[in-house]
Amino acid sequence: MAAASKVKVLWSVFMCLIFLVLYMNLAGPMWPDQLDMAISAPFKKQRHNSSDAVLGRSSRHVEVLTAVEKLSPAEPRHVTIHYNGTSSSYREQHDICTRPVTNLVFIKVHKTASASTAVVLLRFAYKHHMTMCYSPRGNKRFTLTFPSTEIYKSNCSRWQVLGDHFNFLVHHTVFNKTAMDRIMKPGTKYIGIMREPQSHFRSQFFYRRHHLRYRLRHHPNPLGAFLDNPEHQERKWSKNRTWSGERNNQAFIMGFPPHLLNTQDTGLMDDVIKQLGQSYTFVIINEYYEESLVMLRRKLCWDMSDILHSTKKIHEQHNPKKYIPLTDKQLENHKRINAVDYRMYDFFNRTFWESVEEEAGRGFWEEVTYFRYLVERVNKYCLASQDSEPLNVPISKWNNAFSVNEMFCKGLNRKPKDWAKKLFYQMTRRDKIWKKPSLNVASK
Repeated sequence: MAAASKVKVLWSVFMCLIFLVLYMNLAGPMWPDQLDMAISAPFKKQRHNSSDAVLGRSSRHVEVLTAVEKLSPAEPRHVTIHYNGTSSSYREQHDICTRPVTNLVFIKVHKTASASTAVVLLRFAYKHHMTMCYSPRGNKRFTLTFPSTEIYKSNCSRWQVLGDHFNFLVHHTVFNKTAMDRIMKPGTKYIGIMREPQSHFRSQFFYRRHHLRYRLRHHPNPLGAFLDNPEHQERKWSKNRTWSGERNNQAFIMGFPPHLLNTQDTGLMDDVIKQLGQSYTFVIINEYYEESLVMLRRKLCWDMSDILHSTKKIHEQHNPKKYIPLTDKQLENHKRINAVDYRMYDFFNRTFWESVEEEAGRGFWEEVTYFRYLVERVNKYCLASQDSEPLNVPISKWNNAFSVNEMFCKGLNRKPKDWAKKLFYQMTRRDKIWKKPSLNVASK
């Protein structure tokens, strides 16, 4: 009888295990709740190119992941998770912010993933009904006053009826805090973006078609040919230009005084850059794009859904001459004529990692890991057919629950100029001033 009882018990356990396996297979993979991983050092990686709710009705418990390899489950079409009735307290426990920052200027530097970042910021601005300084000339080049270093209220479309101050600026402009403070609301945060100077030079040279300006279209190595003697090339083909796209272009847009751009005094450079750095709330580093977005979310008290971005490049290039190696002399010449860019990039890269070190004890690397996973999942969903049910993302330490559907995917992949137009239409319709005539009055 004892043996028969043991057989019955073992058979019951075996059947329970089979039922559990079948249930897990039918239910699909689980979303990670928290990542119990100790990550003490910054990730060592190559540059990551980027160039941007409700809980479901059914529910199940959340698995606590303890290894990175568990972060890539098969793609579900409909995921719902219940947190045992503790979702609200769970969110409040980890969120030290009181309210999101909604007064923002983004200094959009060409060829630094700034277009992808602009999409992220424009989505947020539209969600929060922010008032944008919009170019009266429209969005053809997505510029406001560039390359001028001055900006006035009269540079913003319908400023007379939208109010004296704006709370959002994202078009191409040269940073000038004194001038911008006059048109922006008090407490506005300034965000910049930079890219490693040599990589930036390679990308911008062909994007802005400078190989045509310098008559190097048919040269086997246009970049090298220019850097063999940059002064000669500039004197020959760029006469009467007060600003050069090949010399300290990033520093110029980020606000370094134009009359000091050609200085070789490293002490002066460092003093100006340090003073300039105090005006920025945060500067995104292109080579660490997703880490930068996570840091931006923390500094601006945003939700993780606000910083999701498309992994599709907005301005992708395919010119093979862009990747031709440069000689030591050519690299030395590039560093010489872009000395301010190099020192400014080093400064903001260093301050970025200092911020990371400060945040590491508050789960920064866990958040980065989860964010990468979430970006991959959402982009996979958006690339697939949109006829399926929404992808419901559950609450976590870093985000409220939200849904990804066809409309959300269109927003991720909408171009900056289209988002800006949509936001401008929203704010003018909201204030019922769409058809009001503009006044020819300048306010400086």
